[in-house]
Amino acid sequence: MHKKFFITAALVLAVAAGLATNALAQPGRGFGHHRGGMLKHMAKQLNLTEAQQTQIKGIMASEKTKIQPLMQQLRQNQQEQNANINGSFNENQARTFAGKQTQIMSDLIVERQRMRSEVYAVLTPEQRQKAQQLMQERQQRRQERMKQHAEQTQTPK
Repeated sequence: MHKKFFITAALVLAVAAGLATNALAQPGRGFGHHRGGMLKHMAKQLNLTEAQQTQIKGIMASEKTKIQPLMQQLRQNQQEQNANINGSFNENQARTFAGKQTQIMSDLIVERQRMRSEVYAVLTPEQRQKAQQLMQERQQRRQERMKQHAEQTQTPK
């Protein structure tokens, strides 16, 4: 039972990683492009000082050098998997691919959490509270959109 769950979870992560990789591989997108806008948004929403903005920019630049190789690994694994599609299913090959993608996604999550922690260390207690509030609001909007989407897909046309 547990083994089946973990296999399913690994495959879901692998598919998600593939989708994320494909989205980030599009021209004009990716870590650096997105983060510059995020810093501007954070500066405005949290009323960051120039010193805080400089520190956060440095944190993001440092993390970028760690995240880019991981994203490249995700893309390479996805490309290899796509090249091996031939109409027949090889479970061992699928499990190997899922395992690789799962490990890389785990590493990406760890790096993202590290960056978040370092950024939070730069914020004042009031800014941290405001950041938490903004994240909760964003999560709530995301859940509402997902609910609406689910209702739309269940409604017969």
